Amino acid sequence: AILLDHTEIYYTGGNIIDYNLYVANVLVVFFFLSGYLFHKDSGFSLRSKLISIGRGILMPYFIFTCTLAVPKALAHGSNIANTFLTVLTGEASWFIAALAVAETAFALLLWISRGKWCILLPMATLSFAGCVWLSTCYFPLYWQLDNACMALPILYLGYVYHRHEQAFNALHSPFSTSFLLLCVVAMKIYEYENNINLLINPIAVSNWYVFVIDMTFATLFLVHLAKYFNSIGWMEWIGCRSIVFYFLSGGIPLLVSVGLQKANMSYSGEYYQVMTAYLLVCLFTAFLTWLIYRFVPFITGREMQQ
Repeated sequence: AILLDHTEIYYTGGNIIDYNLYVANVLVVFFFLSGYLFHKDSGFSLRSKLISIGRGILMPYFIFTCTLAVPKALAHGSNIANTFLTVLTGEASWFIAALAVAETAFALLLWISRGKWCILLPMATLSFAGCVWLSTCYFPLYWQLDNACMALPILYLGYVYHRHEQAFNALHSPFSTSFLLLCVVAMKIYEYENNINLLINPIAVSNWYVFVIDMTFATLFLVHLAKYFNSIGWMEWIGCRSIVFYFLSGGIPLLVSVGLQKANMSYSGEYYQVMTAYLLVCLFTAFLTWLIYRFVPFITGREMQQ
């Protein structure tokens, strides 16, 4: 979904499919799934989780952003030193920086609270309130503190869902899935007709009540929908490597767009052209991701496989 969004932006100069229709939703779902993975039947280990965050999020963040700093600066005509500074301040990849901060904070909260809702729920609520307040501030927020405050309660909801998944499964049915889909469609129509903005980077949500309702319905619908499918190999392959896909989601669409323009295949108003560019973006991104995991997996926190 993020590859499609970035393909449209780089290839056509803007979003053709409205950002509010899906982009914020898929980012929120990623946070939700990250929280889902916090719960383990074997119990929670703060040490293991912090090591996982360090190896699987922070180390790839610094390696990828530093590697891409010079090409990124040259492509955008920016100062190279300033580009490296954005790496240190967490601005080089806002989503990954926010994820790292939110997961670290939530891991500490789980350890302190021992998983008790009477501590986690108030802290998650306070974090969301902090996000709403920080979104109105205009001073620098290093390491995406505002987005991290937004992500933490979503992590908590994913954790709660997994912890009580058996109870949620009892509510899963074709009727409930259809109902959630109708709610999502109704929310999108309402947002479109009332020009409601759900932008979350930078945070510019124009109606937080609508944002919460929309994200809740859309996330639950996608979770319900996923439960109808058996194992899907290619989707699981992408999911396990999603952090690398995300790091490449800016550079590859940009390069593909430039290549198509030089080949006299610039966008001329037909959406099939976007789909062609998107297919190329997916193929190149998948191939480069495979190369990274096959030959230099240590930069993603994994060990070399024999």
